[in-house]
Amino acid sequence: MREATYEVHSSYSLLTNQYSDDLPALYPVMVDPTNTSDTSGSVSASDQTKSQSSSTSEHSSSNVTYMKVPSLIKILFDQFPLVKYAESSLPSACIFPTPSEKIGTVFVQDITDDSIYPQSIQLLSILKLSGIFDRFTTIPSSSHAAPKSGTVPYIFLPSRPKVKSDLLPRTIYPESKVFYLWLASIAPSFPEFDYAGQSPLLSLIDVRIRDAWVLTLYLYPVNYESIFIPRLSQAYSQSDASASILPRILAYTTLHDAQQLLRQSTGVPSITETIQRSIIANAEEALDAFANLLVDSGKPYLDGDDPGVLDAALYGYIEPILRLDIRNRKGDAQAELKTLVTARNILVEWAERIHDRVCNL
Repeated sequence: MREATYEVHSSYSLLTNQYSDDLPALYPVMVDPTNTSDTSGSVSASDQTKSQSSSTSEHSSSNVTYMKVPSLIKILFDQFPLVKYAESSLPSACIFPTPSEKIGTVFVQDITDDSIYPQSIQLLSILKLSGIFDRFTTIPSSSHAAPKSGTVPYIFLPSRPKVKSDLLPRTIYPESKVFYLWLASIAPSFPEFDYAGQSPLLSLIDVRIRDAWVLTLYLYPVNYESIFIPRLSQAYSQSDASASILPRILAYTTLHDAQQLLRQSTGVPSITETIQRSIIANAEEALDAFANLLVDSGKPYLDGDDPGVLDAALYGYIEPILRLDIRNRKGDAQAELKTLVTARNILVEWAERIHDRVCNL
């Protein structure tokens, strides 16, 4: 690549860039590089005016050179062309206050009935069962990152809510103490979550059943390829440029995150077959605990006569387990996790009752 030549003409700088003639000309340059007149030193005001006047006439003459695109730059842009993407929603930190009839915005991975994201199903189920779903604007989002945690789902409020004497943050994450405090204030008729008494049961869902779900969906190649990848590609199919690159990146990072999550949860460096059997066994114990809770209480729901947070949390996993065609690692039979759920009729009937309540709200 040849060096650019800089010349000083009157009171401003002019650039000439002389490259090979095989590249298309883009920008006219305001000076003739063959001009050998003295361009150094200072000039008087009258000389400067004459110079500027003569410069104008020179630009309209045939003595105009052009700056060519450097060959390396041309190759780069030919290989990676600029793409203008369609307009997208503002990041959460820039969202304008919602209309008066709405009290906030809910960001979830998926709002369809075919979601594979338990956290989204959990939050949407809570909002529907508590009767406040219609008061929010719901946005499917795999690209919006919460302002601080960088995770989805979350609730964004136009102003900080005040509960009793506490001023809560504008961004509220499910399964946090702030979330339960806010939920109790906005939906007082919804069964209040007993944080001290029900947290151990909630941890069975968030650890044992979650680990078995992550193992089955992401670490079993047949489910990863047939369930997760198609949905990921579909989410980015509207943009030709991103459809070929971004899903691959997200697929890799998601698989890596799933492996890392299981390593941290189990405390082992590698998820061997022995560890996988242990994860499934732990999930079986958790499912037995919830099945026994329904039997012992004689109530239709885990929270009693009406479904509550605990019901929505477990439903977030049970619903996709029953709905999706998840297979075992070899792909020749039903996944162990699905077999564990379907073998417990009381859980299947409970899930149907929750489904009817959620879909009819």
